[in-house]
Amino acid sequence: MKYKEIEVRDIESRPEQVRTDFSEERIDSLAKSIAEVGQLQPIVVQKKDDHFLLIAGERRLRAVKKDKHAKIAAVILEDVSPEKFRQIQLIENLQRQDLNPLERAISINKFMEDNNLCKKEAAEKLGVARTTLTLWLNILEMKEKYQKEVLKDDSPITLSHLSLAHALSSKTGDPSKANELLDAVIKHNLSRKETQAVIDIFYKYLHIPVEEAVSAVLLKRERMKMKDYWDEDRKQGSKNPVRRLFRSFSNINDNLEEFMENEGDLPEEDQEDLLDEFLYLYQIMGILIPDLRNESLESLLDKIKAQSK
Repeated sequence: MKYKEIEVRDIESRPEQVRTDFSEERIDSLAKSIAEVGQLQPIVVQKKDDHFLLIAGERRLRAVKKDKHAKIAAVILEDVSPEKFRQIQLIENLQRQDLNPLERAISINKFMEDNNLCKKEAAEKLGVARTTLTLWLNILEMKEKYQKEVLKDDSPITLSHLSLAHALSSKTGDPSKANELLDAVIKHNLSRKETQAVIDIFYKYLHIPVEEAVSAVLLKRERMKMKDYWDEDRKQGSKNPVRRLFRSFSNINDNLEEFMENEGDLPEEDQEDLLDEFLYLYQIMGILIPDLRNESLESLLDKIKAQSK
């Protein structure tokens, strides 16, 4: 291994480049940085006859070319096999986080196929945890629609969402469940925690439709907004009787949620008594708020959302 400055014109990029997406804006920024403080990290090349093959540092090379430098600092490796070349290139890009999630997964998968490696062996050679490598590869199991979503800066979908969807698909043996879940993430901007809650509800209540599990999580989201609102109202010491009543309802909801999370199903002997209490409460509310009986659940939720804003 040698370190020296070599002619830029003598360097040739290899066709099997790991990175395929090069932002001109980032290359311009890198070129400006090199012009100001110099090249802080050499590229890596392999000597081939009368020229050099680039192994790692495509962006640095492009930045130097853009700034019209004649030479570039390089580490020169001897006798690099195609397998070793791809390993070096992958490790360099992974360490620098230069690859987007899809490029990374495609490159790792090709590296594994070319070298007949299992996930454990590939993780060891690339210097990453096997669980991390598995998380990275999950994107290849998803539809192109969701792969593209991960690459968007404003998309709610992350690799963690894909991992949860992949696990749901594997456990149920139904890929459509993963698609339903990810569609809900996009539509309702579900966080990872909320997505996990959807899955937990789905399994806890004997595989109810994913849509119903999502609705329950969305209802809780709005419920938490209202809880924050009434908590703030309590701190301000409001004496309004209607507001005190709402705070009481909020406490009831907290107790109900805690019971369902910790205990699950209601004991059979308590179900009838509790149902009577709910029906009585509903009748009282119907008297206090005459329109309640005539409104759909959707319209009531809209009102709750409006109050929480």
